[in-house]
Amino acid sequence: MMKLNKLIQTTLFTLAILSTIFCSNVLAQYVATHTRGKLWETLENFGFIGSSDTWNYEELTGVGFYPGFSGYSFPNNEEYVWVWPKVTANFHNFRSGPWIIVKDANTLVPPDYHPEPREFLLYHSSMAGGKNGLLYSNPPFVRTENYVGSPDFNPLLPEEMNYNWFPTATGITVKQRSMAWSFPDYDDFIIYDYVFKNTGDMAIPALNKTINYQQTLKEVWIVFHSGIQVSTKGLLNFHWDDDFLPSIAPAGGFGGWRSTKYNPNGFSDYYSIENDGIDGNGVLYYSYDFNGGREPVPWDDYQIRSDWKTFVRIKTDWLPELQDPACFGFMFLYRTPPVGADPNPFEADPDFLNIYSDERETFSNILFDFENFGPGTFTNKQLYDFIKHSKLPPNDGRQFCWTTSSFGPYKLAPGDSIHLIVAEIAGVMDLKQVAMGDPNHWFPDSSQAAIRRNAENARKVLKWGLGAQAGGINLVGDAPESPPAPNCEVSTISMGTDTAIISVRWDRLAEETVITDGSESVFYDGSVDLDGYRIFRTEDETGVWWDFIIDIPISDVNYYWNQEKEMYEYLDKNLNFGDEFRYYVQAYNKNPGEWTSANGTVVSDLGELVSDDYNQTDFINARPGPEDLIKGWDVFVAPNPYVEGDPKRSFEGPNPRKIEFRKLPEMATIKIFSISGDLIKTIEHGPDQYGNLFGSTAWDQRSDAGLLVAPGLYIYVIESSTEGFEGWRSSGKLMIIR
Repeated sequence: MMKLNKLIQTTLFTLAILSTIFCSNVLAQYVATHTRGKLWETLENFGFIGSSDTWNYEELTGVGFYPGFSGYSFPNNEEYVWVWPKVTANFHNFRSGPWIIVKDANTLVPPDYHPEPREFLLYHSSMAGGKNGLLYSNPPFVRTENYVGSPDFNPLLPEEMNYNWFPTATGITVKQRSMAWSFPDYDDFIIYDYVFKNTGDMAIPALNKTINYQQTLKEVWIVFHSGIQVSTKGLLNFHWDDDFLPSIAPAGGFGGWRSTKYNPNGFSDYYSIENDGIDGNGVLYYSYDFNGGREPVPWDDYQIRSDWKTFVRIKTDWLPELQDPACFGFMFLYRTPPVGADPNPFEADPDFLNIYSDERETFSNILFDFENFGPGTFTNKQLYDFIKHSKLPPNDGRQFCWTTSSFGPYKLAPGDSIHLIVAEIAGVMDLKQVAMGDPNHWFPDSSQAAIRRNAENARKVLKWGLGAQAGGINLVGDAPESPPAPNCEVSTISMGTDTAIISVRWDRLAEETVITDGSESVFYDGSVDLDGYRIFRTEDETGVWWDFIIDIPISDVNYYWNQEKEMYEYLDKNLNFGDEFRYYVQAYNKNPGEWTSANGTVVSDLGELVSDDYNQTDFINARPGPEDLIKGWDVFVAPNPYVEGDPKRSFEGPNPRKIEFRKLPEMATIKIFSISGDLIKTIEHGPDQYGNLFGSTAWDQRSDAGLLVAPGLYIYVIESSTEGFEGWRSSGKLMIIR
């Protein structure tokens, strides 16, 4: 099943690439992924939010992790154990998206597709396909990328926008747009804008086309369904042992997915429903971890890894890393008022809202299971009954929340439409505190405060953009632009073997950018409004928690100008050889002036605006300069012996299995042999892509075939290829202990 899922996913991903059409800054694709803000999400062109391959953790695209990044994978054997303990506020988004249920209307019946009455017509994005679904040739997304700092940046448009439309078997055509921003305070949510219009275009999957049939739809329900879980990581780290699958899957799946005979209680999430925003309009519902993943849940009855506290500790002097310190859910911002409802469109509370837990509860005496929740398991009548009731289960922390929100009833004459605007929102506590294990016990209060704050900002974005138009596009959101993030680069410039130095360089983009607002007035002019730069670095491979290094006010930036490189340069010297870091430079505007939004709203109380961290550098290793062979050659290995898990005999950070060869010449070949004389690994040592020369190089304990070598004694032979010293050799032994 996993191989099949992987094949399907890879095929979809390849199809998305092959079908991509580039045109200026607009491209079209069948699967779109938001990757600009903190909240990454994959969308499919039949209304689906999230990945259709929900349980394949070898994802190629974002699936709602926070913060999102490509290439994320769970460990699946011992080879991956050392890439696992990472700061990630996990959540997963399952089978989310809109449904349409129409009662007492005509459908078109083969072979001549004449109209016949049916009690129900259904479109169901979670189980799209067949007679209840849509066409296989839905139009692809049109994607607009609109990044601050780019030459064609339009400050009135979102930074990322995906647009798509498709007909359904109900005769209602769905127009969907998603919008995302990377500006801090506005980068933790995605806004989805849906228009459901009675066009009469009825999708006929058997013909893969539409047939237009005009009728008034007397009872229409618009449903937004979402399956949300935060605890996708917490249980995993507590149970992993030498045999991955038997220890994880029986323990309730990846993070407590389901109740099983091994773990009958399952799950570890709470749910929350709130409705106390700026105007008290629009329900916010979300899921959050039972205990933040601080420790196994009390009802965990499966074997727990004895050394889990060590295993999930990022640094020896920190507590075990907090696993799932996130809140994640959805909020309704706007809806066309149903018949007899409050006429205020911002009073977007659903008419019915229910929450069920996967595989723990039943409806109509049928087990509720996300894998087949829809046509085939439930009749259309049962689905109709399901969307017209409200239910909240006991909130005992043992939830896998399947939330269904229903809006209606509506009456749609031909040409009439329904408008629904939804925000997908995440909130987490400070991620450095997460990495340290939440020593001050901020969870869950700070996570809940974060999602509430992000919900308020989503409401503001709607308030500032709804009703405006820009570039021929009807807007539903606008956010105040931050200064653009400078483009950064790094290199090691250590002199000799005494002092480790990493050079961090950045350009003047934030000083050269001018941004206008909705009144066409200048809102930000980098030549006068930029107040300075801040430099951050991290050891975290995913780049989600950062240490502040230095604040450089604009009055001092000239001291950092490198005329030869034509960039600013900061030399980071408080390092040890072998340390690995990535950096980013933040531009900030402390006191932004009055801002006019896209729809003319004047905002005069904006706080400090700062650039986001999307221009992170690659990881770089603090490395010594090359040896002068005239003075002698005394290669050594660090650490030697290497002892896995011993902080004094191994490296912390992103590459804990790293072994370094030091005091190397400019160029050399390193060959590593087993004690029996078999060649295990060949490493070519030389300058990097920038031409920088080093006196060290690293080995990840893998052979030329990519396999992790066994513990034991190894012999190394190093031969110089430095000009004038070709053929000079040095050799020695190194020990690996695990």
